[in-house]
Order: sequence, then C-alpha cells, then structure tokens
Amino acid sequence: MTGALPTRIGFAATALLLALLTTIVSGCGSSDRSADAYCKAFYESAAPIRETYEEADKNMEADPIGSIATVLGAPGDMVTIFSHMSAHAPDEIRADTEAAQSSLEDQQDSLGDALSDPLGALGKGLVDGLTSSGSFGRVDAYLNEHCPVNSQLAQSIINSDH
Repeated sequence: MTGALPTRIGFAATALLLALLTTIVSGCGSSDRSADAYCKAFYESAAPIRETYEEADKNMEADPIGSIATVLGAPGDMVTIFSHMSAHAPDEIRADTEAAQSSLEDQQDSLGDALSDPLGALGKGLVDGLTSSGSFGRVDAYLNEHCPVNSQLAQSIINSDH
C-alpha cells in the first residue's frame, strides 16, 4: 500500500496542474467584456475610419471618384467597427451588438445584388434595417451612457496619432 499513496499524490498533482493550465490558457484567448473595453473597441476602430471620411469630404471637389468610393465602403467599415465592438461587448449589450453587426453584414452582402436586382436589394436592405433598428437604438443608447465622446478615454483615442 505504500506505493498507492505516491500514485494518488501524483494523480492529484497532475489533475491540479491540468486545471491550472486550462484556466490560464482559456484566459489568454478571451477578450475583456466590459464597458471600458467596449468603448475602447468602438473608439479605436471608429476614429481612424472617421478620419478617412473627413479626408474624403475635404477632397470631394479635387477627387470626386475617390470620395464616392470611400462612401461606398461605409458598410464594410461599419462591419469592422461592430466586429471589434462585438468582441468586447458586455453581456447586457452583446446580443444587440451582434444583431447590429449581422444586419450590417447582410446589407454589405446585398450591395452586390443591387446591380442585378436593384429593387430586391433595396427591399432587403430596408427590411434588414427595420428589423434591427431596435438593436441599433440600444447600442446607441449604451454608447451614449457608457462611452460619451467627451470622456477621457474617447478624447485620448480621438486625439492620438493612429
């Protein structure tokens, strides 16, 4: 029986080590899902894109085609912003952020259909927008409450050199 005790201790130590490693490894791949992380994800992804649109607006007369191309890229840019936000969305706003992202992805996908079926694409975009308007409204309210543009976090990101 003296050999059974070291085997039990070895098994218990191995199980403890595996549990500890599982906790550490699962923590490494997870993202922070807090209001601050959500706000940071929003401003860090939206601020550089906003600069692109401001630059396109300034160059509208000098480069109308480039400016129009920038505007046509808006759905993809919005998908990028919402993708970053979804990765950090706290539980209270996660479902709405993911629903808004999915709606934007659907609208982006239907842009290609506009060439062959403009009315169908318009109708699909309208339905997608209407069915997700509640989610967009709740995301907007959450951002206004937790991520005001005059907050220190927002201003530090907006005023930084991206």
